[in-house]
Amino acid sequence: MPRSKNYYDILGVDANADLSVIKKEYVKKARLLHPDNYPDLTKSELEIREKQMKDLNGAWSIISNPEKRKKYDASLNTGISEDQLLQTSRRASEEFVAEDEPPHKPVNQIASREEMEIRGFAKLMKPLPLICLMILIVGAIIAGLVFGGSADSGNPKSQYVPESGDLNPKLCIDIAPVEEVPCDGKEDASVWEIIGANEKCASGLSYEYRSQIGGGYCVLYRTKSLP
Repeated sequence: MPRSKNYYDILGVDANADLSVIKKEYVKKARLLHPDNYPDLTKSELEIREKQMKDLNGAWSIISNPEKRKKYDASLNTGISEDQLLQTSRRASEEFVAEDEPPHKPVNQIASREEMEIRGFAKLMKPLPLICLMILIVGAIIAGLVFGGSADSGNPKSQYVPESGDLNPKLCIDIAPVEEVPCDGKEDASVWEIIGANEKCASGLSYEYRSQIGGGYCVLYRTKSLP
């Protein structure tokens, strides 16, 4: 009957191997056996992997602890059967899962730590495009307000060029001197609007200053009928 594997056999190391060498082999085997690496396994194949993983954890929980390893090495020279050792290994694996010892926790972390770091970075970066888009939109709005306001300040009036037929004047003026007159068809110009001294008329309108109002008129000249 073939000899059952002991802890060193399970870990794939010599019984006299240094702990650093044993740890390296344990990490390699843990990554290899981790179920996440085999998503297409059947149920029976998955159970085999889980059993191998449990045996590996049990072996590592004993060999990684100096005191437990010393006792285990002594037991190899006693009359304890290999089957008893294997049962002990499996019980140790279960205890190993329950214990809050550093050697145990890396089992899942070893295979996924790098992946977790990548996923964490991806979660941080995920909203970045939306944030950048929002910044661009807000920047465009602010720029439009600032530069649009600056452009309008030089010529705040409409660029619409009015036709004489568009006006239904309520105010008219004569030019020499500039004074308001009735809109009876004899006026020099019809008033489009009254503006301040520092403002400009819209394109197509002429400006006539009048000191009495502290500004002037934006006007359309009319051709007067000669007497």
